[in-house]
Amino acid sequence: MIRFRAFKDGKQINQSYLDGAYLFAQDEIPVRSQLRFEKGELLAVRHNETAVGLANLWEVPGFGKIFLQTTRLPNRDKPYNLNLEMARARLLRISQKREDWSLTDLEIPRDYHEHIDKALEKFVEALCHMEAPERAAQLADESLSSAMQGGEEMALAHAQMYLGRRANGQGFGRHSFGCTFDPSRIQDKKYGKFVKNNFHFITVPISWKQLEPKEQELNFDQLDECVDWLSQNRIAVKVGPLVSFSPPAVPDWLYIWEHDFEQVREMAYEFITKVVERYGRKVQAWDVVSGMNVDNCFKFSFDQIIEMTRSAALAAKRASARSLALVELTEPWGEYYATNQRTIPPLIYADIVCQGGVPFDGFGVRVCFGRGGGGMRTRDLLELSSLLDRFGVFGKPLHLSGVQVPSHPDKRNNNGKVGEAGHWHGVWNEQIQAQWLEQVYQIALSKHFVESITWGDLIDREDGILQQGGLLKQDMTPKKAFNVVHKLQAELIRTDRGMAAKQSFTDQSSN
Repeated sequence: MIRFRAFKDGKQINQSYLDGAYLFAQDEIPVRSQLRFEKGELLAVRHNETAVGLANLWEVPGFGKIFLQTTRLPNRDKPYNLNLEMARARLLRISQKREDWSLTDLEIPRDYHEHIDKALEKFVEALCHMEAPERAAQLADESLSSAMQGGEEMALAHAQMYLGRRANGQGFGRHSFGCTFDPSRIQDKKYGKFVKNNFHFITVPISWKQLEPKEQELNFDQLDECVDWLSQNRIAVKVGPLVSFSPPAVPDWLYIWEHDFEQVREMAYEFITKVVERYGRKVQAWDVVSGMNVDNCFKFSFDQIIEMTRSAALAAKRASARSLALVELTEPWGEYYATNQRTIPPLIYADIVCQGGVPFDGFGVRVCFGRGGGGMRTRDLLELSSLLDRFGVFGKPLHLSGVQVPSHPDKRNNNGKVGEAGHWHGVWNEQIQAQWLEQVYQIALSKHFVESITWGDLIDREDGILQQGGLLKQDMTPKKAFNVVHKLQAELIRTDRGMAAKQSFTDQSSN
């Protein structure tokens, strides 16, 4: 058991929001545990004595409410000062990433040095006040606040340096920037005109349940209309996910086979083949599977999850060798594994897919913040950049999908309760949404393995993952975030790369 004492404004707190908090072990893999407050202390109980860290939503003065983590800590009788451990972990992360990125003092802005110098000074001072935990916590809070700002400045400096090199080299094509299409608006001429004038790469969301509501009775009417319209307007198309085992995506009739893996696999193979053969000449990329790392409503075993991924990718490649077959991961930090061990941590899943003979062309990774639960609690830019680097080691192109944060806080329930989502640089508003979009796009596109970024919803949707996560308001008035996307396209897209970018969708699939 590990014990923590937590403080706010120099006073010990006896209760805190723990929904979504978890312990993690080596390689930041979540582990099963019990977390509770008791007699003014946070108790983290698990069944063995290995060192673990704590991840939790944490208020950082002057910065936001961010999902942060400690370093891995050994068990001991004396409680840890949680404020101090949060600051220690962030300073260590900054040191590690600076070394990974081989950044020299001259390549990092002056503000970074000022913030990190202050963070280190306050952290050392906090260590000198260990016998006065309230004072140590206050100093640690000051250290963490400066470290968070310095860490993001370092991540942005690194991004801007490599973004410039990439833009001046091969550059970006029009298909580096995408958005998700709302099929229900296919008859909306104003919506269609806006899409046509502003995007050259569109994702059309589908589900098996939607296309095959009854066994062997496929309904392609709406998808036909969407794909035909996009193709006629020379817009590159990605469709998916073809298969997902999240409950809303699974046809009701399939549940009769939920205990017969071979039958489900064959039915999925047949479904994918029919869809890809129908649209293979008009669709450049497919999210063949999505969320297999976390969504497992049929309780597949570890080996069955990998086999389903392999079979789905094989079906797509056999049906259309020229189209990209992408494997999409959701909840990429893997919080879910702490409570559901019938899932697979995302990086382990990605590694096994790469090593296991799965015929696919790249990963999709969904990044969405701003709602409690579902892996959507807010993270900072340094943490996001670090995560992308970890996916980069697999040597596969990366496509960020469903990228989204809200322009106002989402108040809906999550599984019957309002979950805290956190916030970044202040309560979510249009200005912060736009700032987040600009900086995240810069960080992502600075990485040579990131091929495209697709924003989640073009227009705010009451039934969307985020109600106010669109680039446009419901009356189609552009938000500040849309103006940022338009600006980035103007700055980064090279018109002579237009056809080359479109060709890259097929070039990758032939490798």
